[in-house]
Amino acid sequence: MKFVALSDTHGCHRQLNLPKGDVLLHAGDVCDQGNALQIEDFLDWLNGLDFQYKILIRGNHDIDLNAKRSLLELEMPKGIVQLENSGIVIEDIPIWGVPHPIAWGSEDWQSIPINTRILMTHRPPFSILDQPLLSPSTGSKRLLQQVKLVEPDVHLFGHIHAAYGQKKINKTLFVNGSTYKQSEKRIVNQAVVFSIEK
Repeated sequence: MKFVALSDTHGCHRQLNLPKGDVLLHAGDVCDQGNALQIEDFLDWLNGLDFQYKILIRGNHDIDLNAKRSLLELEMPKGIVQLENSGIVIEDIPIWGVPHPIAWGSEDWQSIPINTRILMTHRPPFSILDQPLLSPSTGSKRLLQQVKLVEPDVHLFGHIHAAYGQKKINKTLFVNGSTYKQSEKRIVNQAVVFSIEK
């Protein structure tokens, strides 16, 4: 199966020119902080894309900080699946998603099943594609421990825009799919494409 993976579109999703694939994965930050109109437009755009499956998780910007609630607490259009510490199996490929929590730092890394082949988190694991420019690593050490235990084929995340890219370590392909550049307020990176055999 061919997967098209990205994150951090921050309301600029319509600037994307996506390649064809079977499954679209989005690892969060659909909108700028708390922008419900961007969420609605994103779901309308996503609904019109020609992918057999569309899967997303919430990022830290997809939260109404005043109300302390997710802006993605909506009924998803048919064919769009939002993962919330939950999983889906697509043609024998188990996918698990851990969104950014409403309360910072309370992610449920322990829930990730050992048979996960594609892991989606918004935050990166510690020391892997997790460094802002001129700053130390900002990823989660506990997430890294869990990923080492589970060893998914692919770990997709975002959050740290400057660390966009891919890195293969042992069995796992780590993908920071951040497409947006804050300083330019636009999409600058392409979606990442990978394939997994059933």
